[in-house]
Amino acid sequence: MKKKYVPFKFSNTVKLKHRLGLALSGGGTRGFAHIGVLKAFQEERIAFDCVAGTSAGSLIGALYCADVGLDVIIQEAKRVQRKELVRRLWINSDSANIANVVNRLLVDKTFEELSTPFAAVAVDVLSGNEVVLTSGNVAKAVSASCAVPALFKPVESDGMVLMDGGLLNNMPADVCRKMGAQIVIGVDLNCHRGEGTDSRKLRDLLFAAWSITTKSTMYKGLQNSDLVIEPELRQFSRASLDSIDEMVEEGYRAAKQKMPEIKKLLGLK
Repeated sequence: MKKKYVPFKFSNTVKLKHRLGLALSGGGTRGFAHIGVLKAFQEERIAFDCVAGTSAGSLIGALYCADVGLDVIIQEAKRVQRKELVRRLWINSDSANIANVVNRLLVDKTFEELSTPFAAVAVDVLSGNEVVLTSGNVAKAVSASCAVPALFKPVESDGMVLMDGGLLNNMPADVCRKMGAQIVIGVDLNCHRGEGTDSRKLRDLLFAAWSITTKSTMYKGLQNSDLVIEPELRQFSRASLDSIDEMVEEGYRAAKQKMPEIKKLLGLK
């Protein structure tokens, strides 16, 4: 029997002249800030015609496109235990752990069952190519998009070995364009990427190395975004499940700060 949840619905959504896309970047557990961004758009009654996400952005994007309520997403996030996601001292944990958590709310939904078109970005390490996932099981696609090298095992699918899309495309605004979006808003969770770390802990070193690597993977995202929202998240760890409310609030603040520009871009008063 499928689990029921309270859907997130826009009431009286404003009508836009152009198809609007949302590109959500990766950023580990800083992805909770995406919830605050979406809350700001909800208040303005602005809905997106398509969403593309990488890593943490794919997780929040998938739940949004499935009409899962933002309050429900926050409640579920606070229920998650670190041991449910990462084991073996953070090295080579099973990506299926991510899929299991996502499926608590999606219950094996496919892309075709989502109410808003959605794409998750991953990388096939066999070919070295970017892979845009738009069909099949959503939770499995999200787990592939979130499979950070060394931290999670890759996801095998259709002859491919898939890992985190941030290896090649960390804010997939170009994917939104290919989905038909005429205006794209990007959300960058790591606007300070590439700064490194003074920590010697293995976890912190891995995330610092990842941050440096993904600095060059923002090019397509920045080039294809009409506007980028940049929450200030430097004070939050990319691997902590603490401070969820604070990260949501910072995402909300950053989006509200940009809202006058966004409305002008969309031709709204």
